[in-house]
Amino acid sequence: MSKTLLHGAWVCAEQDGRQVLIENAYVGIEGDSIAFVGKSRPQDYDRADCIERPYGLIIPGLIDLHYHSDSPATKGFCEDCGSADLYGSILYEYLTAIYAATTVEDWRAIANLTFMEMIAGGITTCVEFNSYYPVEMAELLGECGMRGYIAPETNSLEGYPYTPDGKTVVIEHKSGSDMFRKLERNIALIERFNGTYDDRVRVTLGPTEPPACRPDLLREVRRANETYHVPITMHAAETKIEREYIRNEYGVDSIELLAENGLVGPDVILAHTVYASDREKEIMAETGTNVAHCPKVFLGTGQYMRSLQSYTDLGINVGIGTDSFPQDMLHEMRLAGAMSRVADGDFRSAPSGLVFRCATKNGAKALNRMDIGCIRVGAKADIAIADMCDFNTIPARDPIKVLVSCGTSHNITDTIVNGRILMKDHEILSMDRVKVSEAAWQAARRIWGRIPNLQELSPLACPIY
Repeated sequence: MSKTLLHGAWVCAEQDGRQVLIENAYVGIEGDSIAFVGKSRPQDYDRADCIERPYGLIIPGLIDLHYHSDSPATKGFCEDCGSADLYGSILYEYLTAIYAATTVEDWRAIANLTFMEMIAGGITTCVEFNSYYPVEMAELLGECGMRGYIAPETNSLEGYPYTPDGKTVVIEHKSGSDMFRKLERNIALIERFNGTYDDRVRVTLGPTEPPACRPDLLREVRRANETYHVPITMHAAETKIEREYIRNEYGVDSIELLAENGLVGPDVILAHTVYASDREKEIMAETGTNVAHCPKVFLGTGQYMRSLQSYTDLGINVGIGTDSFPQDMLHEMRLAGAMSRVADGDFRSAPSGLVFRCATKNGAKALNRMDIGCIRVGAKADIAIADMCDFNTIPARDPIKVLVSCGTSHNITDTIVNGRILMKDHEILSMDRVKVSEAAWQAARRIWGRIPNLQELSPLACPIY
């Protein structure tokens, strides 16, 4: 069995269910699991591959609880933009334009870029949402070495919600047995891919969002999970348009509708919940429903969760996601803490230790995984190492505080998943950085070239000559 030994200035380990720092410590890896954690060099590791990081902070691999693999295609396209008469939303004009212009070959190139960026930033587990290409997604995850969950696009929609005039939104639904076709596909993908690639690839149930799913479909999702027992991931309380639609259609708020139809509970991850009412927060707390908090994407439209601290004070388990771009969980952690303090007007809101737990242990809990998001004997060897001897991290009296308040993905030197070293000393070993980057460039150029009103939708910040 292969062995790897890590030695760093600190190890963020788990003891008695708590995260603790051990100074000048070692982590021993055997096969796909952690076999040793401690201050003295373990025996029987003389011939092991040893990674020495004198100023390294060895942490659990970060868990990105909600992201979209194609989001880099919108980079430089969605910033400073939105539909003025739709509360600044980009969902019904901007994303529809991107989706219409993207082929599966383009998507594959962009998704590979996403995975490479995740590896470079210490993300070891990722939860793709509303995947349009789940079969290809499973293959890419298998090839790049990451641990990934796939939520295939599942809804009762006839087409994609769109705006015909920039002022109204059209949402059309299938009826009868056709309403369940995407759910049937979702179930077939669970049976085909769940647990593949050494159990690194798993498939969730993925109802898109309340406006996209009729109550009959929501109830069928819950019935399906009585058989499959996988996570259920879903957008909820995400936009003002959603709130208006659900209230007009059903007379309740989104998470109330989900509760009425069985889609709350410890196996449910609701992304965003930025517009959740106090009653909806109570429902999540009472039922053990999880939240995937993605701060950056909402700050772009002037919105934010009010507040991360208030959610956790209620007992809601909150994880962190990148949603769009960049795939930088350290950046998202910093924003999550900062905006919680802005929302509460209190420097004590969402301290660094809490935010760090959200990105590690809480993400694992949301996925019902006790073997990731932590460094302890017996856990999966999903690990990242941060360099605390760079300009932005010197000095580090408290390395967790410094990592959260000052760190970026570029401080990550090494990433390990399932015991396999995917990046060592900033060199990505499981992917070809040059080829992936060039392919993504070419794909993006093709996508942008197919959008006829590109400049009208997204004017350049400065004219290009």
